[in-house]
Amino acid sequence: MDSFSESYSAAKVVKDENKKPEYSSLTGKPPSDQKASRNIMLEKFQANVKPSLGQYAYIPKPFFFYGSLIDPLRLQEVLQLPAPPVLEPARVKSYKIMLWGQYPALVDGPNNSYVDGMAYVVETEQQQKMLEHYETDVYSVEGIRITIEGKEVPGRTFMWADDPTELMEGTWSLEEWKNGVEEEMASHFRPLED
Repeated sequence: MDSFSESYSAAKVVKDENKKPEYSSLTGKPPSDQKASRNIMLEKFQANVKPSLGQYAYIPKPFFFYGSLIDPLRLQEVLQLPAPPVLEPARVKSYKIMLWGQYPALVDGPNNSYVDGMAYVVETEQQQKMLEHYETDVYSVEGIRITIEGKEVPGRTFMWADDPTELMEGTWSLEEWKNGVEEEMASHFRPLED
């Protein structure tokens, strides 16, 4: 062995003797002590990093309607119900109605403003998906506080979710909307003139 190898080996031995013992970051104990007292719960937790969230369950809540869905016959058609649903008069505070063409859109409003409409408890996720399909993606489902029979309850509604510059000030009524739709539909079926 040459002198370089001998000095390197001696330096390595001294360095190894001065080295601090390694401790586990989990327990703060040296590895030898860690074996003696295993933390089985910690090991199971680390082995199952993704905890199970359980089965998702849809929670039925009242929906606040303020447009064409306040018509029980329209809501029956959209939800494919066997009979017209019973809707309850309802109100939401701090919102206002804007118009997107002939359709109303619920948007945030002043604190003292309110919008009247109707409420209906949507029982299943499938029913909610039918409503979402009817309303299209320019509206999104949002949580909202609804006043029904003088009592405020948590619910859901469809809020405007598209470009706010497409909206204009105005009022909306079911009767006017129905008349407009009937006139538009009738114009598509007028007899052709010879």
